[in-house]
Amino acid sequence: MEEEISLVEIGQVLIKRWKLLIFLPILASALVYGYSAYTFVPEYVSSSTIIVMPFTEEIEDSGVVRHDVDSTRQVVESCKELTLSHDSMLRVIGEMNLPYSAQGLRSKVDINVSSDVTEVQATDSDPEKAYEIATHLTGVLMEYITDTARLENVQILNPATVPSSPVNEGFGLNVAVAFVLALMISVALAFLFEHLDNTIKTADDVQKYLGVQVLGVIPEIEEEDRRQ
Repeated sequence: MEEEISLVEIGQVLIKRWKLLIFLPILASALVYGYSAYTFVPEYVSSSTIIVMPFTEEIEDSGVVRHDVDSTRQVVESCKELTLSHDSMLRVIGEMNLPYSAQGLRSKVDINVSSDVTEVQATDSDPEKAYEIATHLTGVLMEYITDTARLENVQILNPATVPSSPVNEGFGLNVAVAFVLALMISVALAFLFEHLDNTIKTADDVQKYLGVQVLGVIPEIEEEDRRQ
């Protein structure tokens, strides 16, 4: 019985403070939406993959050909570090006339090496620029592999393309989180205001807080009744 009464009282408090429960979440959602829309910068990702055939070695007198995958991967890893080095970033910036520093460009690119397939990835707010950077960086990596490491069996498996949509599509999640948090805060404020409000407004309040019976209630006279 006590739990049922408590739930009823909770519902009464929430109904009583309904304006706060509606206004605060809507206001927070609107503010977050406006801020996100103003500061939102789309990010486009373009990537290409290349395949590097492993070293081959024929074992004498057996006719068996061994593919040294580990050695090939180590070479590609070394070429990756050369491609992402400070000097290479400056080279790419100069060749493409990019408005970035070497550190800024380095933060926009990445190379992932796995077995015989290597992915070159570029991120930019301009989809065309992301495509151009990925394509150019792929060429630099392949140059290091063929000219420096002397590996000839290097081919482009999937060339880079111009991305059609950003990877960070919209900011609906931010608005949803802001709405939920504001709703939780408004509920807490509703109970805080109710706790601090010690005024007596109804006959039920008299019985509840003072413990006395109400002998009579003066009805509220409407404005129309006064005129009559």
